[in-house]
Amino acid sequence: MKTSLIQRSVLFIGIICLAITIPQFIIAQPTAEQLSDLIAQRNSQRIANIDQISITISPESGSFFPETTSRYVKIHRGGRDVLITEDADMDVGVLSGSFDDQLPKIIQAAHTISEVTLKGVSVYRVEVDDTDALNELGRDDSDIDFYDEDDITVVGASVWIHKTELYPVRMEMEQISPEGFIVNVTLDMEDYRDYSGLAIPHRITMKIDGFQDQFTDEDRIMMREYLQDIEEQLSELSESQRHVMEEQLRPQLEQFQAMLDGEFELNEMVFVVTDVKVNQ
Repeated sequence: MKTSLIQRSVLFIGIICLAITIPQFIIAQPTAEQLSDLIAQRNSQRIANIDQISITISPESGSFFPETTSRYVKIHRGGRDVLITEDADMDVGVLSGSFDDQLPKIIQAAHTISEVTLKGVSVYRVEVDDTDALNELGRDDSDIDFYDEDDITVVGASVWIHKTELYPVRMEMEQISPEGFIVNVTLDMEDYRDYSGLAIPHRITMKIDGFQDQFTDEDRIMMREYLQDIEEQLSELSESQRHVMEEQLRPQLEQFQAMLDGEFELNEMVFVVTDVKVNQ
């Protein structure tokens, strides 16, 4: 089953979705290194009052991901303080990879930085075509081993960075599977809210084009077997236990089945942050 796109896209959400609201110096035309260093320095300063933070995120529409809670703890790495994932409800939490040095690494690999307007806001548009840099993201520091030689390859990315606040508001990626399928992913981050200096986008929209083209007949057979296994496990539970589990899983299972039946397209998912706990 082709899960690597979902895992990689989830990682990218974490890479770009979280930043800080402290006003920044405006650089008229920064180099990639200047912008990368400024973001890294500011991120370390912005988590000065945070030793740990837990974030709960829920699907609002179009997603078969369940509600997840991830906890991040502060460590010192690469000469700066960063927050890394300590634990998550899923192998790859929706915001895994956040608060660390991944966004500066993307910026540093940029081949073009321009000043544009997005939804009435002045932003830096950062374009990256360094496939080696893009596909190394999270590989060295991640404890999650889902990278392999047959993984989907990111061939290009664009990031829109708020010019004064220096947090990301949009990212686009072009990915290609080993079979040659092209998948385009767009992430929009909105409704930033401040927590002890750290701004978190409370609405995250992921649009995916070309994902379903990758499914083979073998993949569909495996997915149907998976659904059948889940149904059998639910049938073995007591009535009260089954009711609780069905309440949690049924929406995702129904969307999964709809995908197999061709009645649901995984082309847009909306996530919302429902709870944030700082230093608890």
